[in-house]
Amino acid sequence: MRKFLFSFTTLLTAFLSEAQPNTDIYVMNLRRSPEGLLVEKPQNISNNEGYDNQPSFWTDGESVLYSKTLDGQTEIARYYFNSKNTLIISDTKQGSEYSPTPMPDGRISSIRLDTTGLQLLYAYKFNGNSEVLVPDLKIGYHAWIDADRIVAFVLGEPATMQIVNTKSGEATVVGKNIGRSLHKIPDSKDFSYVDKSGDNWTIMRMNPVLRESEEITSTTGSGEDYCWTPKGEILMADGAKLFVWSPDSGWKQFADLRKDGITSITRLSVSPDGKKLAIAAE
Repeated sequence: MRKFLFSFTTLLTAFLSEAQPNTDIYVMNLRRSPEGLLVEKPQNISNNEGYDNQPSFWTDGESVLYSKTLDGQTEIARYYFNSKNTLIISDTKQGSEYSPTPMPDGRISSIRLDTTGLQLLYAYKFNGNSEVLVPDLKIGYHAWIDADRIVAFVLGEPATMQIVNTKSGEATVVGKNIGRSLHKIPDSKDFSYVDKSGDNWTIMRMNPVLRESEEITSTTGSGEDYCWTPKGEILMADGAKLFVWSPDSGWKQFADLRKDGITSITRLSVSPDGKKLAIAAE
């Protein structure tokens, strides 16, 4: 399928600074059967007007982080499955938080976009205290490679993919023409990203030491967001349909959530035990 490229930096700046789509976070049980993956009825855990998006499971799988709209801006929220309570972690009067992500040291990393236009990657404690992690780069998206390093989508003309050491500040450009979905590959030191340099987008893997890439598979459908299961499968969505990829079988559809009133799925995240799937959807 032909996909049209445009300035992602321009899109991201407009996307973060203007009205956001009305999305919610849905979580559903993910089961395996002889026929393949199955999902149970999605539960809306944010149930909130505005932009609730970018879910990411906490390391124990008992809660999920996401960006939640409150009073006209987005904050870091943490939803606990057992109590069904939501904890608001940030309260940043001068800006909004996006893409909250568990850090290896137990804190949360998140992109903060201030009302002044300043956009930096911060680290947050659960009491709301924060500090800048990367002071010199305008980061749009990120994923942790190990305790010290992230792979980041860095805005600019052109936007670049960079490996950044958050302790030393060293940053190395390792790619361009990439998508926003960056992930550490399970049971591996490698990370994955979407290469948008051709008409057909491809999910790639890179070794952060050798900095060599190889293709995993082409993307499916019209989206660009994906996530990994603990078993090394890739999940993607196209509209309300969910697809799974494995090295043995390629892409297969395993669910259609239109019957649950969901029309457009973007971000996805699987719990560490592989038993829950979180999505952002309209």
